[in-house]
Amino acid sequence: MVNIDSIAKIIAKLHPLERIILPVLTQETTLPIISAKTELQEIEVMRALQWLENKKIVTITTTKRSKVTLAKNGLHAKEHGLAERILLNSLTQRFQPLSIIAQKTSLSSQEINACIGILKRHNALMIRREDELYLALTAQGNKSDIASAQQSFLHQEFPLYEDNFNEDQIKAFSELKKRKDMFKLSEEKSTSAVLTEFGKSIASQKIPQGVINRLTPEMLKTGSWKEKTFREYDVEINVPTLQAGRRHPYYESLNIIRDVFLEMGFTEMKGPWVETAFWNMDIMWIPQDHPAREVQDTFYLDKKGDLPNDELIKKVKAAHENGFDTGSTGHSKEWNPEVAKQLLMRTHSTATSFRYLYEKKLNHDCKYFYIATNFRNEAIDATHLADFGQAEGFIVGDNLTLADLMGFIKTFYAKLGLTKIRFKPTFNPYTEPSMEAHYYNEKLGKWYSLINSGIFRPETLAPIGITKSVIAWGMGSSRIAAILSGKKKLKDLVGPDVDFNWIREHQRIHVEGK
Repeated sequence: MVNIDSIAKIIAKLHPLERIILPVLTQETTLPIISAKTELQEIEVMRALQWLENKKIVTITTTKRSKVTLAKNGLHAKEHGLAERILLNSLTQRFQPLSIIAQKTSLSSQEINACIGILKRHNALMIRREDELYLALTAQGNKSDIASAQQSFLHQEFPLYEDNFNEDQIKAFSELKKRKDMFKLSEEKSTSAVLTEFGKSIASQKIPQGVINRLTPEMLKTGSWKEKTFREYDVEINVPTLQAGRRHPYYESLNIIRDVFLEMGFTEMKGPWVETAFWNMDIMWIPQDHPAREVQDTFYLDKKGDLPNDELIKKVKAAHENGFDTGSTGHSKEWNPEVAKQLLMRTHSTATSFRYLYEKKLNHDCKYFYIATNFRNEAIDATHLADFGQAEGFIVGDNLTLADLMGFIKTFYAKLGLTKIRFKPTFNPYTEPSMEAHYYNEKLGKWYSLINSGIFRPETLAPIGITKSVIAWGMGSSRIAAILSGKKKLKDLVGPDVDFNWIREHQRIHVEGK
């Protein structure tokens, strides 16, 4: 038995729209009729029904029906008849030339060819070949009712609904919809609402109308609010969860990385995804026969780009061939400018670092960073994708050493909550000395490569006029994002396998101290 007091409390909290439609729901259930009887818009009725459903007063049911209307060719066939019927009606048991038949029927040659095939399958047609085709009806064709069921289907009043078709209509419709532009198919939704037993007990009560939904400044000025009946608000009712837009966890992580760089006094760079091999490889003193240039590792385009000014080209050529007065012997091989013109998807953002060093003439104390997308033809695994994020950066100064570089790396990662860092020497064509930094992943229980770094070689700096020392690094920003997001695999963070619910519901990434 429903408690009268609880009913009274619910009625007191009803919205004005709910109060209007509740009496109508005792007699009507369909959305258009409820809208007509209450003189409310359907969207207002639907909103009120949803509120009532949240209160368990009504049950809303939405049904979907496939609606069939005639398209261009369907309308033509309804008015003039199907092409095979037109052709059939123009034939006799005496042979007639095809040219005369086409003239009488006004059918196109394509339509006639299709109709001949249909009539032949029904043994309704004889064909004779002389100077042209001659057609005549067979005895069976003279009595044929070919396509009469389809024609009858078209003569109905449209729109029709597939769920109402009988067996003959289903068969005719299946044949006709194989033809182009015969029908337009659409989905029609209908909504109905039925009072629950609890709802019936609510609707049976006298529901006051004209309650006030909000207090206005005018009511306060005049004091008229004292004579009004106000609606009570239900602050405990369940409401639908709103899926508001939010920033992807990957970009949240990149913003955290960016904030750390800016906090440390760095200036942000930007550069193109498509680079020439000159900026991506040659200016960095990477030999033109280096394995990193192979198509197995690099995505090349089928076009070539432009090289910078001749003076820089001469210096880079000299650096490759003889070291350009740096004390190096270079690669002792002829440097080919045509190879340097090749266009590719950049394999690292260090190309942008060298663009900035040269174009902005950064032969003074400064520090820059770049969070960039890069591309490599790599096997995909837990920590590698074909496209990947990289946080590139460099510091220009006097007599910078590996100790300075190690100090920066430890300070940077400490700000991200990563303190278990170790270093080991490595080889890079464009830095000497070079080293890697590794971090210990507590969740996976393993050490992972995190950053590649070093001091730019004289062969890379001399051609662009940099006399100071430059320490530089490239770290996997997508890998850092996976760590900050608590994901073991990159494909759980970006790509088609990402869990949408996790994107919607994850807690905002927080780094201690940020």
